[in-house]
Amino acid sequence: MTTHPSPPAELNELLNGTRPDALHSRLAAALTAEAAPTATCSPEGAHRIHRRLRRLAEVLPPPVELFRDPRRLTLLSECVAVADPPLYMAVLSHYALCLGSVISLTDDPARLGRQWEALASARSKGVFLVTEIGDASSHLGIRTTAEFDPETRAFRLRTPDAGAAKFSGVGSSRMPQTAVVCARLLVGGADRGVFSFVVDLTDDRGPLPGVEISAAIGVPDLPLDYALVRFHGVRLHHDQWLDDGARIDGAGAFHDPLGSPDARLSRTLCVGQALWATLPAAMAAMARESSLRALRFAAHRRAHGRLAPGAKVLAYRNQQHALLGCLAESFALTCAGRTAREIWTRSRAAAGGRPPAAGRTDGMTFAPWTAVDRPLAVLKALTVRGTARVARECQHRCGVAGFLHPNLLAGYHGCAHAFDSAGGDSQLILLDTGRALVQEPEPAAGRAALPPDVPVDHSAWWPAVARAQETWLTHELRRTLEERTQAGHTGLDLWNPLLDAARELGEAYGSRLLAESLAGAVDAVGDPELLAALRPLAALYGAAEARRLAGRLLATGVLDPATVRALPAVTDRLCDRLLPHLPLLDEAMSAPRGAPPVPLGADDYAAALTDFLTRQPERPS
Repeated sequence: MTTHPSPPAELNELLNGTRPDALHSRLAAALTAEAAPTATCSPEGAHRIHRRLRRLAEVLPPPVELFRDPRRLTLLSECVAVADPPLYMAVLSHYALCLGSVISLTDDPARLGRQWEALASARSKGVFLVTEIGDASSHLGIRTTAEFDPETRAFRLRTPDAGAAKFSGVGSSRMPQTAVVCARLLVGGADRGVFSFVVDLTDDRGPLPGVEISAAIGVPDLPLDYALVRFHGVRLHHDQWLDDGARIDGAGAFHDPLGSPDARLSRTLCVGQALWATLPAAMAAMARESSLRALRFAAHRRAHGRLAPGAKVLAYRNQQHALLGCLAESFALTCAGRTAREIWTRSRAAAGGRPPAAGRTDGMTFAPWTAVDRPLAVLKALTVRGTARVARECQHRCGVAGFLHPNLLAGYHGCAHAFDSAGGDSQLILLDTGRALVQEPEPAAGRAALPPDVPVDHSAWWPAVARAQETWLTHELRRTLEERTQAGHTGLDLWNPLLDAARELGEAYGSRLLAESLAGAVDAVGDPELLAALRPLAALYGAAEARRLAGRLLATGVLDPATVRALPAVTDRLCDRLLPHLPLLDEAMSAPRGAPPVPLGADDYAAALTDFLTRQPERPS
């Protein structure tokens, strides 16, 4: 691919928003000051992650200021995710979840004193402890307790048994770490709901008194040190309780303005909004890099197949369908990431910069996440699955190069795949979404149909298909649910046969959100040259999704067999329209200058890989 002189400003804005250039430069310098570790499941690797986290803290604004600007949080997520996926997990835990909880759930973070100072500077690595290892959907049944002592006005943090042990990426036990721990508050023996508490876990010598940390547990998809954490009567000062407006008066009476344990749980976990608002953009950045590196690799790499000896790999139609399809999906994910950030920005603005009030709790059946924020939770689920799909396909299309650590495709795939469960389980999010949607009033417009005059290769076609599919699935599931309810079924007996249908409806809702995000972004573009590239890119995403989901679309009657049979030819035409625009898209969608160099995608891959390996430090003897 030849170089395009400069991408249109509209595409830069669409992809990146208003990028704070000075902050980006500082982040790039911090990320390139030390090479990312090749393996972090070791004490040395954990300490290296912590050093890199401290370097980032040195160049970032103070945490409270950082959280005032979702664009900066998003920029941090994108830069770190592209450069070092395991570090990205540590950054999310430290900033979005740990510091985010403190900032969101207390009016004065400074009241934590040295704990706040250590977290703000990253001298202590922040972690977030919510998941308990013994039960499914443990967030809805947290058993770790923080019992209030009315005489000392302190709390005692306890893990009742091995099944209530917390699971998280706590890293090496011999470095300073501070956790936000979600625990059930007991006042006068009564359960007052789940709150967050700030707890020092370890220092340079190991776990602190009352804290038990297991040996490290490896997670191959995301190579960080995970472990189980238990608490044995750890004493917590009153200020370590993130009370969020709740209080215990001098007589020991408990008061919570939210009024119910479910509302309190939703509010305690509102920190998930910061993760879901920035995670989609980070996922999209990894998907873009996967696609562009694989496309450059295919454009430069010769093949010696007997059909066309010496032809470039990208000349083959199957490679075009796969890799241009990945580029189209990464662009759709980018638009979804922008939508997620905008949703969070609007909700914070409406709440005066604070996290929004507790969400609806009637959607809290399988997990609490959709009750916190349904669109953000669903965008998280769809973008991590899309990114894993893109990275996996790019790995496959690059052969052995796609699996080498220096090329980072394996890291991107592992990170995205791990987040299918991390950050709110995607399966449970989609189940709760479908269940909640079908119990809402049916819109007066009734069932949607495809506009007959929209051609398959038009960028408006797929949003219409996605809307029709969601509407059809909602109508059918609502009809079945009403029939079973009238037959006397309740609870699990009512829903058990409908769970797959509820998940499929949740997925269709997410597909429609992505399709509308993409269509809205393209419709807002005015530059003719840019439109000539983005319209076929958006249409190719729709054609690829229709081929991937053809069975479901045929089963519902949203698409007919003739349309499905025509999709490969439509894909051919869209690839032909896109190929001349690849230099423009490559220039605009590449990682910003200053990102660490990666061999895959270089003009001379063999030379770049050799140079990379030559620069690596020698192994100790």
